[in-house]
Amino acid sequence: MEKIVIGSTRAGLTLKKDLIAYLESKCFQVDDVGMKEDGEFVPYHKSAAAVAKAISEKQYDKGIIICGTGAGSVITAAKFRGVYPVHVTNIFTAQQAKAINNCNVLVFGEWLSPAKHACLMLDTWLTAEFTEGNTEDWKIFLKNCVKEIGELEEEHFK
Repeated sequence: MEKIVIGSTRAGLTLKKDLIAYLESKCFQVDDVGMKEDGEFVPYHKSAAAVAKAISEKQYDKGIIICGTGAGSVITAAKFRGVYPVHVTNIFTAQQAKAINNCNVLVFGEWLSPAKHACLMLDTWLTAEFTEGNTEDWKIFLKNCVKEIGELEEEHFK
């Protein structure tokens, strides 16, 4: 069973509940490291950091972060080595986030994405493959880009 880490702040609780139910219906194990409905308040940057830390430490291959707009969470998650978050608002971006950027963390804004739309974006991202739909030359180019991004991390994340 594939595992996914998820987290949200108060502004993402409703969408998080819907995404967890959707993922569990697809036989994923979902571990929630963010704010809970009846728990203490967790600000967006702490929830995003908890998901990103779990990805960076290789406890999970994929993560999901949800806040009001998604903007602050993607900024926070990008501060962690090996975490490649993309804020998505449409299916094309969700597919390209994986196929072009090898994104390992999807970020949603609950205020921007209704649950049914978010589930379609999530499903698209989960089934996409890095470099899919590209020519061999372009696949090599994309793999080199990801490699060079890793080198930038080594240089700047000291």
